[in-house]
Amino acid sequence: MFKVKGEVLQNTVSALVKGAKRARLGEKACFIKTDGSFVSFYFNGDDLQVEKKIEAVISGELSIATGMAELDLKVSVLPSDEEISVEIEGTLLNLRWGRSSKITCETIPETSPLIEVPKSVECISWKPGILHSFARGLTPFTARTGTDSVKRYPCTAGINLSKDSDTGEVSVKATSGPLGTVICNQQTEWFDEINLSIPIECLQGLSDILPSDCEVSVGINESKTLLIFHAGLTTAISRLLVGTFPPIEKYCVEVDNAKTRWTFDRMELIELCKRARILTSISPSGRAVLYIKKEGSKVSANLENSVLTQQVGAMVEGTPFEFGMNAQHVEIAASLFRSEEVQILFEHEKSPLTIVCEETDHIKVFVGQMTR
Repeated sequence: MFKVKGEVLQNTVSALVKGAKRARLGEKACFIKTDGSFVSFYFNGDDLQVEKKIEAVISGELSIATGMAELDLKVSVLPSDEEISVEIEGTLLNLRWGRSSKITCETIPETSPLIEVPKSVECISWKPGILHSFARGLTPFTARTGTDSVKRYPCTAGINLSKDSDTGEVSVKATSGPLGTVICNQQTEWFDEINLSIPIECLQGLSDILPSDCEVSVGINESKTLLIFHAGLTTAISRLLVGTFPPIEKYCVEVDNAKTRWTFDRMELIELCKRARILTSISPSGRAVLYIKKEGSKVSANLENSVLTQQVGAMVEGTPFEFGMNAQHVEIAASLFRSEEVQILFEHEKSPLTIVCEETDHIKVFVGQMTR
């Protein structure tokens, strides 16, 4: 039994439920338990476990489970500026305010221990927003469950992190197979001599649950199978993916080794790809394949079904040849950069596209080349 402001209760439950949905945990039970001067809200999933605590006025012990969807719906319609009394009555959870107003929730006969947080043998800190940028920016580069890439390399269902023992630079990698990126991040900490992959769905869930404006403590257990995240009064445990991450660096061409180099205005390239994607959204194949070629002094882009032909303000150095690209993949790749221009590099006529920018050499993206 406890009392808490409606807004605090709404924010806590909403974040927890959004995170569980993002992590694809299905219809999970939400457990509520009083603990000293705090109330714990938590769920236990196979890949992700989360506990959020809030301070409240405790009037008695409470330890119940209720359906997440029902709790989220009923808490969302509570008055946010009222003090809410949370009480148990038989098999019902009552949410009371004012003199006699209440909303009831069904409890479910399910019990779960509070999350047992494993001991961290080593800890690092991520600056505010780092975790959220991984979840937001790298999700399109990861492979979906059930795809050939995940069947062959289970680690591609997440992002891979490792640290160079000589330079201390952290490498962040992600790939879906035909699309991938390697980011050398100097602002992110990682564990020495530990090469591991985090499920992207766990990171997506955590990005809704953990605040983006504070540091996140990241610990690892002794067996190196779990990561423990702490931020404020929130604790989360994520499993790690098993297996070796594929050596995707070999698909990226170094600038000095490029035989052909195309330079595009980044926003023009994004708009071109977006236009192609929309035009092919109802086509039977669903493929948005653009072919780029130089004709005299002009560069043109042609959609494979001939619906679109567009002149592009691009420059080419080296040997120009026509190449095909998946417009959706290139749009995703170009959106990862913040520069005015991007370059597309080729080692030879059959090699994947390597996308970089002159402002930094810390981001490289490869996109598989399409053929007619």
